[in-house]
Amino acid sequence: MTLRAKTINLLQEIVGPANVLTDIEDIYVYSFEQIYREQRILKLDAVVRTECPEEIKKVGKLADENGFIVAQRGKAFDLKKISKPIVVLDDFKPLNLEPLKESEKVSTEAINKFRKTEIGTLKKLAFAQKLMFLNKPTTKCQECDACSSYCTAASSFNNIETWSAKGRLLLIKAMSGDELSVSPKLVDVIYTCSNCGLCFSECLQHSEFQEAIRAARRKIVLKDLAPQIFKAAAENILEVGDPGGVVSQKRRLSWLRTVSKPGSSQASLLYWVGCTVAARTPNTAKAVINILNSAGASFALLGEREGCCGYLLLASGLWDEAKKNAIRIIERVRQTGVELMVTSCAGCYYTFSRLFPEILDVEMPCRLLHVSQFLEDLLGEGMLDLKGVESTVTYHDPCSLGRHSDVYDAPRNVLAKILELQFVELPLSKSRSRCCGGGGGLWSYNNRVSLDSASTRLMKDVVPLNVNVLTTACPVCLMNLRYASIRNSIPVKVCDIAEIVEIAMGKDYS
Repeated sequence: MTLRAKTINLLQEIVGPANVLTDIEDIYVYSFEQIYREQRILKLDAVVRTECPEEIKKVGKLADENGFIVAQRGKAFDLKKISKPIVVLDDFKPLNLEPLKESEKVSTEAINKFRKTEIGTLKKLAFAQKLMFLNKPTTKCQECDACSSYCTAASSFNNIETWSAKGRLLLIKAMSGDELSVSPKLVDVIYTCSNCGLCFSECLQHSEFQEAIRAARRKIVLKDLAPQIFKAAAENILEVGDPGGVVSQKRRLSWLRTVSKPGSSQASLLYWVGCTVAARTPNTAKAVINILNSAGASFALLGEREGCCGYLLLASGLWDEAKKNAIRIIERVRQTGVELMVTSCAGCYYTFSRLFPEILDVEMPCRLLHVSQFLEDLLGEGMLDLKGVESTVTYHDPCSLGRHSDVYDAPRNVLAKILELQFVELPLSKSRSRCCGGGGGLWSYNNRVSLDSASTRLMKDVVPLNVNVLTTACPVCLMNLRYASIRNSIPVKVCDIAEIVEIAMGKDYS
């Protein structure tokens, strides 16, 4: 038996059309409603998503009147004895990160609380990952059954499981095993992800979930089903060195007229500005160049020949185009003869240091530092004279620099050197930092979800601290958090860490 269209309409009247799920992708995900248990609900007809007690009562009453079974998520029942249509009721209230604010490690109390939820243990998730596609041992998870339900994008979709990290994992399983075709909805779900890795970061440090997402996107690309926005971005990167293609190379570097240019053609240091910094957050680049000049550093710029690191290509699965771009970049850097390259873009740093060798099997021809690491070195060598900055400041860890590259201390050590600056740590920071929603191509693909995530970061974590300044070390985080602060009328200045150092130097560069 199947659910009648009239019954579906009545369910939609109770909880709203968006919360009655009948698409094959939703049905597949929720057929594992007791996540990763051996037995699936193979004859599931629909899913109803609601946490409202009144709506839940109405759904139960409708079930009695129309002859269907309501299977509550996480509750065991005997599938063999059921002959009526089945509707899964998803009334799960997502666990938040509040318990994790108490300490650097997960508290025993928090783990026990998570264990009481019967939906999806990490132990089962780990085994499922191995069986699905990773084929890598996750020993840590096999010793732990604490539950994780942290997904940057899911809250923008009323926490429907299909749009969560677990849902994506199941859809990747289905796609890999040809259980589902690569439909427009499946593509949409897979690309509506910031690739932040927060979902399993607390207990599954080495789950490499972001690798699974990238691999799935690669398969989508090979089927020529990638979203058009990424194909256009690839053309723009290869032609003009900018994903958006709206800023010419000459125009995007117009800010260079306002700073002193490097004076040596035999520099041992190359400052890689990055396309996002150059075109969209130029004050970051100005600050870095002014700092380099003040420190007496001999450095070079690629200028109009710089282009884009290609992070968006790697994140979206366009690896062939990324390889062409990478080879071109490596040759241009090699021609400079520099020993060290410094970048103020977290995405560029992650791409050059991790993604180039891991995905493309190519290496940069010189040593690489993020600007926060370089500033830490300059301060350690006494090359910069910092004055005081009377501000209360907090720092947002970019996913590319933090979780993906393990650079946590350098930015904090730099801020600690600034006199009179009062630093306040965000409650969710370092490996547990809440994603701003800008990474993984999400900022380009679904800006609404991206800004929702930035707003969540600000409203839940930053506003309660009553700080004057929110600083970060990533241009995409900077843009996204700044736009969200404006949209939500939050009176906090959002800037790059290099801008704070420039102010602390107490010089007027205007």
